[in-house]
Amino acid sequence: MTEPQPLRAALRVTQEGQDGADPKRAPRRGAGLERILEQDAIDDRQLDALFGVLLAPFKRAVLAVSGGPDSMALMLLAARWVASGRAPSTLALDVATVDHGLRSSSSREADWVAERAKALGFTHTTLVWGGDKPSSGVQARAREARYALLAAHASAHAPAAIVTAHTADDQAETLLMRLGRGSGLDGLSGMTPSRRLLPDGSVRLVRPLLGLAKADLTNVLTQAGSGWLDDPSNERLDFERVRIRAAHESLEALGLSNDKLALSAARLGRAREALDLMTEQRLAELVDHHNGIYASMERVRWHKEPQEIRVRILARLLAAYGGDARLAQLSQIEALDAVLAEGRPVAQTLGGCIVSQGGTTLRLYREPGHRTLPEIALAPGSEVLWDWRFRIRYAARDDGEPELEPVCVRALGLPAYATLRASIAPAKRPPARAAAGLPSVWSGERLLAVPALPGALAEDGQFTGVFLGLSRDKA
Repeated sequence: MTEPQPLRAALRVTQEGQDGADPKRAPRRGAGLERILEQDAIDDRQLDALFGVLLAPFKRAVLAVSGGPDSMALMLLAARWVASGRAPSTLALDVATVDHGLRSSSSREADWVAERAKALGFTHTTLVWGGDKPSSGVQARAREARYALLAAHASAHAPAAIVTAHTADDQAETLLMRLGRGSGLDGLSGMTPSRRLLPDGSVRLVRPLLGLAKADLTNVLTQAGSGWLDDPSNERLDFERVRIRAAHESLEALGLSNDKLALSAARLGRAREALDLMTEQRLAELVDHHNGIYASMERVRWHKEPQEIRVRILARLLAAYGGDARLAQLSQIEALDAVLAEGRPVAQTLGGCIVSQGGTTLRLYREPGHRTLPEIALAPGSEVLWDWRFRIRYAARDDGEPELEPVCVRALGLPAYATLRASIAPAKRPPARAAAGLPSVWSGERLLAVPALPGALAEDGQFTGVFLGLSRDKA
């Protein structure tokens, strides 16, 4: 390889299939995948099976490539799929690398990936995670930042997919990590092939390689004579995933091989799908969403549901109405369910929401004073995703009137709602704190609209809002 010496010093750059290849990296094939992955025997239809179905709904697919072996193999296989002529002509494929800025060599690594992406015919973008870096929980925070940067990058051409190179090995490691935390069925089901990154579904995370082993992907690179970058953080035993990888041989000796763990995750995934379907049905029957202002259920009917269904209903509602707040943990939701099951009046905050139970009704809505409620500028003719709950649009004029000014979308607040309350029919008045957490449109200190409260102001339809509903996916 021809990488500059400073890069070689910062990373181990490996190219298999040449003299001096690292024997510890001798590839081992996963069962049933040999014909798919042999360079000289790849069938176009098999490549299409990896990418075609998952990417069919999208206009754009962004390959997330770090330079490691898995993501480099993803890029190579995607290039072969495009070259086969089976990729849709309407699908734009490009590559993005996130520079986390956690190592002095990170920008050179991104440049290295960019060169190889362009050699395969892809355009490439480097996305930089700026600002101060955390002193703890680095991997989790880096993951959040990575997906936020990739989603923002892809969202301009929705519907879009962020395509990652997660493998069956990653699936097995995820199951073990979650098992160690006492996760429930959803966590132990592992990663899904596709999930939302933005709540309206405009950007999704897609994982086409979940059925393949890491060794299979290394084989792809070996047979293509392609190299990759090794991340030194993969040797750090203070990271949980690295410790699990280090214990691989011991776990395999106990029968906990990666392929068996991935199989268990797939079977648990079937059970999750069945429970999710049942939960969807019960949500439709039990819950009134009040135009996204708040959710309500008859307390007696809800209490008759099995505990697992009650917990799942609560989890879905907290995710939907909690907006951009951190998701509640399963143990917290179980504790809330136990309190509510006692049947007495109660009001608690969890996951950015207030959950209140009266004599006959259970209500759940956004906590109005929560620190994550945003203030966002909105220009005429554009729209914003506000608090992961509402999409607010500002219609441009085409009547020759003077040009409209930008406005601000922020939480309504209790004082502003108090000025509107009298204009709303008593039967349609929401709980005051539920209304206070709604998006409202302001010009300076002048309230222009509250899209979720039609009739509260004399509006001309210039501002519209759509509640996104039960749309936050897991895994």
